[in-house]
Amino acid sequence: MTCSPRARPTIASPRLQALYAYWNKQRAGRPMPSRADFDPIDIPRLLPNLLLMDVEPGTGRLKVRVAGTTVVEMYGSDYTGRYLDEIEFGDRRAAVLHDYTTCVETRQPYVSEHSFWTDRQVTYRVERVILPLSDDGERVSHLVAGLEFDTVQ
Repeated sequence: MTCSPRARPTIASPRLQALYAYWNKQRAGRPMPSRADFDPIDIPRLLPNLLLMDVEPGTGRLKVRVAGTTVVEMYGSDYTGRYLDEIEFGDRRAAVLHDYTTCVETRQPYVSEHSFWTDRQVTYRVERVILPLSDDGERVSHLVAGLEFDTVQ
């Protein structure tokens, strides 16, 4: 697989715009909402496109807690229970890890776009919105990411 990363200043996908709007509403003026503020029942149509990750205290390692059905289908594997740095992303590994760790380090939303080629010889564009959650109001304890996939012609 090969990757062509490109940082995006805005969110193009209406689905991901809705995810950001929900996150922004839930933070209620705080830098980040908590995991308890983020209720999947509020956003059922977004769930297939979401990843929820725990940020391990001390190490900062990211562990996938939940992977939505669309994410699993597109990547061909369920990453639930796995550490992000142990998942094989081919030549897009550095870009993927950069996106998520940048969100943790800056405590700010992070938006990016990547292209990837599957083993089925199909090229997809994935727009990714990564949003920080904090249980103590200071440290990022979880990440929620929304992924929107489009076939590239």
